[in-house]
Amino acid sequence: MNELLTLSLLMHWPLHAYRIAKIANNIIGPEEEISRGTLSTLLARIEHDGLITEADPASVPFPSERISRVLAITSLGRERFLQLMLDTTSSQGAYSKIFHVKALHLEFLSAEQQLVLVDHYLAYCQRLLQAKQASAQVFGRDPIKREQISAAFRAAALDFMRRKSEQWRAEIAWAQSLREQIVSRLHQKEFS
Repeated sequence: MNELLTLSLLMHWPLHAYRIAKIANNIIGPEEEISRGTLSTLLARIEHDGLITEADPASVPFPSERISRVLAITSLGRERFLQLMLDTTSSQGAYSKIFHVKALHLEFLSAEQQLVLVDHYLAYCQRLLQAKQASAQVFGRDPIKREQISAAFRAAALDFMRRKSEQWRAEIAWAQSLREQIVSRLHQKEFS
C-alpha cells in the first residue's frame, strides 16, 4: 500500500520527501502512519528501480523553506502505478484499505478501467457481507453455542457481527455511488 500511495501522490506533483510523508499520513492516519524509516527505505528502493527520480525544487507546487530532496515519478513509475491500481489479487487482507487509496486516484484510469476496479470491489464487499451475515445466522442458531457460552457474550458477539455487517453495507453504498458517477461520465462521453 505504501508504494501505491507514494506513487499516486507523485502522479499529481513532484514532492519533497517529507511532504510525501505528511500527505500520506493525513490520508491513512491516525490509525496507521508511514514512519520516516519506512518511507526512506521505500523511496530508496523505488528510486533504485527507476520509478522515481530527483526533480527541480522549483517544480514543487508547495513552497518550503526546508531543504529536502524533490522527487518526481518517471514513466516507468507511471507504468508501475497503473499496475498497482489495476491489481485486484494482491493483499486481499488489506484490500479495503488499498481500495480506499485507489479511489482517491481513479482520475488516472480510464472510465472503463475505473468501472472494472469499482465493480470488482463491489463484488468483494458483497461477498464479505454475505459471509458475515451467514456467520451471524449460524452463530445465532447454534444450540451448542447457546449452552456453552454466556448470554452476555452471545449478545455481544451477535451485536459485533451486526455492526460489521452495517460497515460492509455502508462500504457497498459508497462503492455503488462511485460506480454511478463513473457510469454517468461514460454515458456523457458516449453522447458527446
